Amino acid sequence: MKIRKNIFICYCILCVPYCSEVIAQTKILLKNGDFETGVAQPWSNDNEQVTLTSKDVHYGAYALEIEERGESVSQTISIKPNSGYRLSGYLKTSSGAETLELGTTLSGNRSSVASAMVSWTYKEHDFYSGPNDTSVQIEIYHPGNSMAWADDIKVEYTGSRIIPKQSGIKPLPKRVPKEDLGIRQQSEEKLKWLQDGKFGLFIHWGLYSGHAQGEWYMNWGKVPIAEYRKLAYPESGDEQFTANQFRPEEWAQLAKDAGMKYMNLTAMHHDGFALFDSEHPNAFTAKLPLGRDLVKEYIDACRKAGLKVGIYKTLINWRYPGYYDVEGSPNSPYFKADNKWGYKSVPENKESARMMKEELYYQTKELMTNYGKIDQIFWDGGWLAEKNDNADAAFFWEPGQYRNPHNRWPVDSTFEEVEKSTGKPLGIMGIIRKYQPDILVNPRSGWVGDYLSEEGASPISGPVRTKDIYEKCLSVLGDAWGYEKIGEDPNELLSPDQLKRILSDCIIRNMSLLANVGPDRHGVIPAAEANLLREVGKWLSKVGEAVYETRGGPWDPADGQFGYCYKNKTIYVYVYKAFKGNTITLPSVDARNAVRAYNVYDKKPLRFTQNKKHEITVSGINRSQHPEVTVIAVQLDKKVL
Repeated sequence: MKIRKNIFICYCILCVPYCSEVIAQTKILLKNGDFETGVAQPWSNDNEQVTLTSKDVHYGAYALEIEERGESVSQTISIKPNSGYRLSGYLKTSSGAETLELGTTLSGNRSSVASAMVSWTYKEHDFYSGPNDTSVQIEIYHPGNSMAWADDIKVEYTGSRIIPKQSGIKPLPKRVPKEDLGIRQQSEEKLKWLQDGKFGLFIHWGLYSGHAQGEWYMNWGKVPIAEYRKLAYPESGDEQFTANQFRPEEWAQLAKDAGMKYMNLTAMHHDGFALFDSEHPNAFTAKLPLGRDLVKEYIDACRKAGLKVGIYKTLINWRYPGYYDVEGSPNSPYFKADNKWGYKSVPENKESARMMKEELYYQTKELMTNYGKIDQIFWDGGWLAEKNDNADAAFFWEPGQYRNPHNRWPVDSTFEEVEKSTGKPLGIMGIIRKYQPDILVNPRSGWVGDYLSEEGASPISGPVRTKDIYEKCLSVLGDAWGYEKIGEDPNELLSPDQLKRILSDCIIRNMSLLANVGPDRHGVIPAAEANLLREVGKWLSKVGEAVYETRGGPWDPADGQFGYCYKNKTIYVYVYKAFKGNTITLPSVDARNAVRAYNVYDKKPLRFTQNKKHEITVSGINRSQHPEVTVIAVQLDKKVL
């Protein structure tokens, strides 16, 4: 024991500088992040009471509980300048759809991570302080109507941060297509239209539009299947989904007015109501009450307008009790006893789950074969029983090239698709690639996806995305995706400046943006949402050269300050409101020379100089036209990359 003690003392003596720094950092970290004091302080909510609970915790005796829409709980802590930190914690929601955000506000720039999972989910977010930053606000924010919880929140010091000066134009890391479950990601060439187009219109529309409580109404409201079905028929009165003013050509025109290049419609959401015609015997479709195939009408309008065609399709279906009990066993990790309809665990649920899977397979083939070329699929709802992640459910859905003929949830031969050359039954992606070889698919089926999805209106931060291609999706109406009446709260709807800023943050990071609206039961997109999109479209009509067909880079952005994109011989600089001054210096452009600089919005020339290091300084920038986002162009004598 004495030997060990002496060794310990020696180590401490040797590590005094390191230990002193760790001890100093520990003093400035988050307080009461596990809520185990039993009171909320120093967390606050604009002087309103912060609620703790002992009924639903991740670890220990207490957790934070949020039950009001738009509730934000925060505390401010001290930090060191030019340092790195990691914010982490466990998040949980009651809905499985409305997100809970964990984030920071630093020098006026807000960034966050989020989760909508109904089981405790670990999230972490790295952030970095600048030379003048001595404090940061840590925030837990829930924009939705449902319950949410947070627990075991921590902030850890990760080390000093020395920011290397960006200099020179070097090729950015290339995306290398991966193979997963027997299917290879699409090539860069096939992703080109998404990267070139940048901006698309997402549309959540279905039976839920009649009740005006969002797309999860059936779940939140615990509406029995038979009762919910009535929304398709006149007996539901003023809540009936009529589609009597659905004019898809007007939707397509709105997308074009907004400067969008593609559209994506919810062909079927989790309620199991399909807007397309289906011959599966269990299908519940718009063709039954309305005599119309709304997806066909939508696709025809997209093509006529020259827009790329996207389809949203859920994997799950709340009409099947087996979704919450795929194994028909109360001891299964995929049984959710507290489901909103009180479905009990019974052996028959395994067959119910199999039938749900079978309907999915048949409808996937219908969507891929009945409507001509489809450019994009947005899968959703891959998790089983609202638990865990999409990839965890791949054993059930079999989203890859082939299905296992011995899988415990087989697809009947009447509804399956078999590869003729091998006799093997095709999985979900096998069916899709067979009939739509050029289609782009997101990762929510359990397959890796051709591109990655980032959901929610939380700010975007970090470097240019090149190793993976990202599409960010958000609703312009806060956390509501399906139709909701806009209330008195002016913050419910994004402002034009907010949407421009989010789109700009996507552009400089090589991402695209899919912005959602929710039409009403008649098929009319609310005027406030349409006007918002048109305002953004007016701006894009002026700055479009710095948007379409560009790529993020050649340098990483300075979060919240400025960022870059480029095309051919021109570098575009997006300057944000938080940036001070009307002069900005670009890093070295190597053996290239600036030949012109101008304000992209009005094309007026700007003064510029270039020093011996080939750094370019642009001055006299007019920041008054669009203070939130000002875009300037620097034209070179050679291609950027």
